[in-house]
Amino acid sequence: MSRSIKLNFQKAWDLIKKSKNIFLTTHEGTDGDDLGSLLAVKFVLARLGKQLTIGIIGGVPENLYFLPGTEDVSARFEDKNYDLVITFGCNQLNRTGFDELTAISCPIINFDHHPDNSNFGLVNVVDPDSAAVAELVYNFFKFEEVDIDKSIATCLLTGIFTDTGGFKHANTSARALETAAALMKKGARIEKIAQSTMAKRKPATVRAWAKGLENTRFDPEKKMVFAVLSEEDFKNADASADDLEGFVEMLNNIPQAKFALLLRQDGDVVKGSLRSENHKGVDVSKIAKTLGGGGHKLASGFKVKGKLVRDNDVWKIV
Repeated sequence: MSRSIKLNFQKAWDLIKKSKNIFLTTHEGTDGDDLGSLLAVKFVLARLGKQLTIGIIGGVPENLYFLPGTEDVSARFEDKNYDLVITFGCNQLNRTGFDELTAISCPIINFDHHPDNSNFGLVNVVDPDSAAVAELVYNFFKFEEVDIDKSIATCLLTGIFTDTGGFKHANTSARALETAAALMKKGARIEKIAQSTMAKRKPATVRAWAKGLENTRFDPEKKMVFAVLSEEDFKNADASADDLEGFVEMLNNIPQAKFALLLRQDGDVVKGSLRSENHKGVDVSKIAKTLGGGGHKLASGFKVKGKLVRDNDVWKIV
């Protein structure tokens, strides 16, 4: 780890030790990496006797219910006069979805590994070279010589496993694998994590994927494969956004495509997920930024106000 990262580790620990009432959150619609990182930190802060509140818009995805500590997660913000806020996986503060945080006066610690992070915290523990936020949090714990038990190890390994696509994505570094091995030695069971996060498919998931494949098209000029799921598609499949976990990654496996795009309706906004691979030479974060989003070179997202409407075989956002 660089000297600047270690300096920010120290600043973050100093803030945590001085604080008593702490709010923890991730981006809305959390995932295995950011939720796993948050829960791991929660267990450590509880040992220190801190008063903790966890709020995440969208709550806990069903495939992550197995993680220890999820019962403490609320889907809303409660104002309790916090003296510290800690965010995970947010390149900007508004990614939390909590408008209340934009006016909060207490310090913020910002844990992230997105290269486009805006450094909105008083302390920014940001490292784009980390494969996952969970890898960054693991090193944050090592810096303070925190004892990692089975629950903490399970949360952190879930983060690394999911954010590397089961160790298949280009961000799977030697350091990430070494960290994963260390967490397994602490009791984390990788087969349970893999089964819970990637192997289980409910009937609703199968229906959603089937509809997504039916609505998949290939643009030969842009060399883009894209799929669309409307509000009606979700309703007919009796599915939710959680059921599409891994779908855009599957689209990205099509060899003729340089990148994959999934568009889905979520209330009054359309959410987009973009994926590519190193050898394809497309930086999808640049595409996401033009639409007000961001993320990594090979995995990014965005959201825009509007409704998905189909006109014959053409989809539009109106």
